[in-house]
Amino acid sequence: MKSMSLQLRKMNLIEYLLGVQDEKVFDKIESTIQKSIKDVKPSDIIFTKNDMVERIEFSNKQIKKGHVLTQKELEKQSKNW
Repeated sequence: MKSMSLQLRKMNLIEYLLGVQDEKVFDKIESTIQKSIKDVKPSDIIFTKNDMVERIEFSNKQIKKGHVLTQKELEKQSKNW
């Protein structure tokens, strides 16, 4: 049950980030995240089947809400990665 709570928190955070309109606030959040994951290796990240199903369901909900990016918007964002 604890992992469900974590998943819910993650989804809530994603929804919050989608609503952030102030670029300075977003920059601070982004910087904090980047600093905290600097030492994380891909091998440290493990997804269970349940995690993947939850991610898929969340993504489908986001699509239905219209929270999507066009290919051009994604390409523009990815230049800053």
